[in-house]
Amino acid sequence: MSTSYAETPETEGAPVDKSAGSKVELQAVTKIYGDGPLAKLVVDECSAVLEPGKVTVMVGPSGCGKSSVAFLIAGYERATKGKILLDGKGVGGPSWDRLVVFQESALLPWLTTYENIMFGPKARGFDKKQMKQRAEELLERVGLREFRDKYPTQLSGGMQRRAELARALINDPKVMILDEPFRGLDHMTRGLMQEYFSSLLEETPRTTLFITTDIDEAIYLADRLLIMTCIPTKVRAVIEVDLPRPRGREEVLTDPRANKVKEQALELLHEEALKAFAGGSKAAADFVDAYMKRRGGE
Repeated sequence: MSTSYAETPETEGAPVDKSAGSKVELQAVTKIYGDGPLAKLVVDECSAVLEPGKVTVMVGPSGCGKSSVAFLIAGYERATKGKILLDGKGVGGPSWDRLVVFQESALLPWLTTYENIMFGPKARGFDKKQMKQRAEELLERVGLREFRDKYPTQLSGGMQRRAELARALINDPKVMILDEPFRGLDHMTRGLMQEYFSSLLEETPRTTLFITTDIDEAIYLADRLLIMTCIPTKVRAVIEVDLPRPRGREEVLTDPRANKVKEQALELLHEEALKAFAGGSKAAADFVDAYMKRRGGE
């Protein structure tokens, strides 16, 4: 039976700057999809804390349940057991306080860049003049002022990602959730978006959950890493990324502290990936068992 909580109340009037962000707590959260013999345990007593104003990056094997955790925090799904708290209050459903940038573009194709950014404030009935000024500032900030009247199909992949960030930021959410937002971009564009996103959060820190399978991306962006187990997922390890900001991508790649974090994270992720692989068949399980025994004898 799902545990339900009161939704976080909406704030009247124009959005207030919540640049410090909010604290999010997951307390032994479990999510089961389906019932009876078709029931699937996806999240298993997952506990974690997202600290205010910090970037927490969740890394784990593909298909382990990371997106399910994101949807639970966003309020799109209800936990089967456990609690999710926002500043000590239960999360019961979607709210403007917690906004998601998805893997695939969610821009409305019939709206221009400017209209997409203004969609949230318009739907919420905020002051049009004030929000128009805010939208123009964000267009300038994300480098899309000259593309304000273009439709999504007229934008490159990187431009679409920037437009979605602006659409989220105009609502001043307490928590931003980004589910592999740069997936599918070419290598150069992805690197540029990582640098851009990092600088954006350095200018206006807010509580952020960033999901990725790219360990270099994770270390570059994170204040803290959550290393997730294979499905059913939970937090296997928490690794602090003690690197100064602002950060340069090349500096992070060559920093001994970053390399130490990478080695630690990769060892754990490799073990979890092997477990996921072994779950596919008996032959795969036998291979992993032999591999682990060989490693133990090295």
